[in-house]
Amino acid sequence: MNLQKKIILNKNLIDLNSLKLSVKSKYFIECSNDQDLKSVHAFLKNKKIKFFILGEGTNIVFKKNYDGLIIKNSYKTLKKVNGNKIKISSGFNWDKFVQYCLNNSLYGVENLSGIPGSIGAAPIQNIGAYGKEVSSLIESIEIFNLKTGKNEEFLKKDMVFKYRDSIFKKKPHLFIKNICFALNKDFIPNTSYDDLKNKKFDNAIDVRKEILKIRKRKLENYKINPNVGSFYKNPIINEKKLKQILSIHDDLKFYKYKKDYKVSAAWLIDRCNWKGKQLKKSFVSKKHALVLVNKDSKSSSILGLSNKIKKEISNKYKIKLTEEPRII
Repeated sequence: MNLQKKIILNKNLIDLNSLKLSVKSKYFIECSNDQDLKSVHAFLKNKKIKFFILGEGTNIVFKKNYDGLIIKNSYKTLKKVNGNKIKISSGFNWDKFVQYCLNNSLYGVENLSGIPGSIGAAPIQNIGAYGKEVSSLIESIEIFNLKTGKNEEFLKKDMVFKYRDSIFKKKPHLFIKNICFALNKDFIPNTSYDDLKNKKFDNAIDVRKEILKIRKRKLENYKINPNVGSFYKNPIINEKKLKQILSIHDDLKFYKYKKDYKVSAAWLIDRCNWKGKQLKKSFVSKKHALVLVNKDSKSSSILGLSNKIKKEISNKYKIKLTEEPRII
């Protein structure tokens, strides 16, 4: 790879992030194969600059121009099915992957239909929806270490999966190349989520159709109203804190989570009357209180709105909201 030809200077990322923020990266490069990755490693070793690996940009907030190298993940070298396992490269689109699995009679991913972004972003964030987390389906991951220039393999036990978290968030120098998923040959419907309870599904395609219908009804299309989906994680609180809130609000939405409880961030935001409210050029969606829509080319509007929401919920409920997208 001729780096001088492939590296773009002062690249505007407005079309590479779903918030449509007009920010520039000092250096920008697209990586689609192993040779690209090796060349980028050499470039970083020489320049000694910061870098960030970018997928489809649907879960990122750029605060300002990026004074480093943005590495666009276009790695699409592998797609292989072996029994109930599928190994696929990180640069492919997540929802197209879900459809591909169902077309090949591989099940378990159907509840994760409609989530925007690339496959490589899925384990970083440990994406989850409608009663399913992707960590339950991942067997191993092949990565390229941009610090050492070597290939490595991570098994599930190495990935330290948590709620919307994994080891890859703490090790941003690991470029995820290929992911091996262990899926099911038999369809077993997962109807644990409230919107799916009391519904009967004969096949995974029907589950997918129902979830896509729910998402369309509840969530904003980022191509029309720029957003990153859920802007906050559901906060996790202990039993004592839960009882305190329930003594005041017996309609609190919460779920048992291991030894603690997960509280609905949307419920908290709604109770503080933020749903539908606007601040400068950003607003809270009328469809879903977790979705913040951005109509500004700069990040000040959406981050200002987020900070006001977080402050009010902290003051009222003594609960700290944490952003779900990565803010850099």
